[in-house]
This record gives sequence, structure tokens and C-alpha cells, in this order.
Amino acid sequence: MTFRQILEKTLDIIGEEDLCLDTESKKRKRLIASANMIYQELTTEYAHLKHKEKLFFEDGRVYYSSFSKKVKDILGVYVNSQSVPFKVYPLYMEAEVDGFAEVKYIYHADDLELDDEVILPPQYTAYVLANGVASEYFYRSGLIDEAIFYKNRYDTAILNLSRPRKSIIVKKRRAL
Repeated sequence: MTFRQILEKTLDIIGEEDLCLDTESKKRKRLIASANMIYQELTTEYAHLKHKEKLFFEDGRVYYSSFSKKVKDILGVYVNSQSVPFKVYPLYMEAEVDGFAEVKYIYHADDLELDDEVILPPQYTAYVLANGVASEYFYRSGLIDEAIFYKNRYDTAILNLSRPRKSIIVKKRRAL
């Protein structure tokens, strides 16, 4: 799904179908800012974005500025598929590595542009995100009742989509 698809569904919800996403306007800016805020919130709290990349450790250190994405948390360091112990510091991380190693980490999402692809697990649909964007848009527009209505819909959907699914085992009944 693209960022544009989410915004188009949001325009349907808020009743602004005639608003053109390709022309600059105050409403367009508010809509895009609302959508980016909802996307940042979702990827920070519920759907963590993971990335794996090969980095060069010099003297056992690699600085966060060397990473291709903004680091939120380090999950592991691997050399030849073997886990290596590591320590995290404010500006860099240390590991018992001299040379290249694969680092798996969670990163912060960047703000999206209209035609960017939205990186989320498949259970989060454009319609679910559009409810959140509509809520934030209404808050920013001063329409609090509408904002609360769509915020409740969005929160319920996110809660249901984010909870882990457990299989259920039905006990066998004895015959009478």
C-alpha cells in the first residue's frame, strides 16, 4: 500500500473527496502531517520495523551514523551466523568484532511522501490507518467529537490486530 492510498481513504472518511493531494494547501499539509504522525506512532508502539545490514566494526566499534536507518534498538550482532555479545552506548555500539558483522536492529521510520510505499505488516490495512489519520486530522481541525469517534475505532482496530493469536484446543467430550 502507498501513502497516497491511505490519504485517499482518509479523504473519503472526512468528507473532503474534492481535495487534491497534488496541489499545495493548508488542508493538504495538515492531512500529511496527521498521517505521518499516525505512521510514526504505529511503528514506534505496535509494529516495530526491523532491518539487517552488514557493517564494518573498527576497533570493535560501529557508530550509529554508519547505519542506513535511524537506530531504535539493537537486536543482535552476528559473525558467520554466530551471535556475538555487544554493548550499546549513546553514540556507538561495541562488539567483539574486528571487521564486518551483520547487525539486526529496530529502526525509526522516516516521514513519508505521497508516493512512498508504507512499510507495515500486512494486517494493518489502509482503511485502519485512515481511521487514525482522520482522528488526528479532526483533532488538529478542532472537531473533538469526530476525533474521539475515529480515535476509538482506530484504537480498537489496532488493539485487535496487534494482539498475538493463540490457537484454541477444544476438549473432547465424552459420549453419553
